[in-house]
Amino acid sequence: MENSEKVRTVENADGEAPSSSDNSDREETSTSSEKEQRVSPSEEDPSVETTTDENRASTSTEESTATSEDDYGCEHYKRKSKFVTPCCNKVYTCRFCHDEQETHTVNRKEVTELICVLCDTRQPVQATCQKCHCHFGKYTCLECNLFDDEDKNQYHCDGCGICRVGGRDRFFHCAKCNMCLPIQLQNGHTCVENVSHANCPVCLEDIHTSRIPCHIPGCGHLLHRTCFEELLHYGHYACPTCQVSLLDMTDLWRFLDMEVSLTPMPEEYRDYKADILCKDCHEESTVKYHVVGLKCLNCGSYNTCRVKGSPSPDDNALDEAAGGSSTDNVEQSQR
Repeated sequence: MENSEKVRTVENADGEAPSSSDNSDREETSTSSEKEQRVSPSEEDPSVETTTDENRASTSTEESTATSEDDYGCEHYKRKSKFVTPCCNKVYTCRFCHDEQETHTVNRKEVTELICVLCDTRQPVQATCQKCHCHFGKYTCLECNLFDDEDKNQYHCDGCGICRVGGRDRFFHCAKCNMCLPIQLQNGHTCVENVSHANCPVCLEDIHTSRIPCHIPGCGHLLHRTCFEELLHYGHYACPTCQVSLLDMTDLWRFLDMEVSLTPMPEEYRDYKADILCKDCHEESTVKYHVVGLKCLNCGSYNTCRVKGSPSPDDNALDEAAGGSSTDNVEQSQR
């Protein structure tokens, strides 16, 4: 079955940046005479050798300076500052580094001091260093104490109370859901009150401040995108919270229709009926029992469950098999 539904995601300002690598190899071949010709000028003219050494030294100095200026931040953020955590008075680059090492979590909005990584000056939280005047991050939010040198189209949402990535023009804040959603869902999404403040129903981790993008199914209950993909990988196509189908299941329902038609029930079970509840349209109905699946009479979904006990034979079928109605049988017994 093909997944025809587009994955809709929302990320906060903790998204990861892509990385690239260059694996090109270079093969160099030369004759001994060519090598001698290349070396001979420096041997004949010492000034050439001196100039070459100076150039190399200059280049090496520039490279080391560039490396030292770029060698800052952590695996989570690229920034020129470190926080002094108010909870344990320790120095960490970000809250994730702290939470990974400590047995407690830190509220980054309570941080009041930081240290510049370029001049090692301890100072109050601010956008630029009071000594060397460097910017701690190209993107700075003093409300969240967030500094980031990588461009992720970050913006601060007052409704969410945190910074998000992706661009303010691509998202809107839903007051009832209490979160930012893609702009294409503004006039057509299922509102669930404070939905992002609940934990992911799969991994039970936080969604609102998670660095993992979240998936927004049709029912409106959020889950991490990685958890959503894992559910599909293991054949689970219903929302863990409400059991509504996560995808358009039309193709699967057609396949099950064909399976039902090709799999006749044994004679003794052909007249059995079952009371079912559809998890997609939430309607109850009484349908013919079949081991392949129980199809909803209202919407045609097989995402159903039995209610009111086990399947039982149809009363009319029992009467016909007995040769008359139950009333006739009672009258005959009285005679």
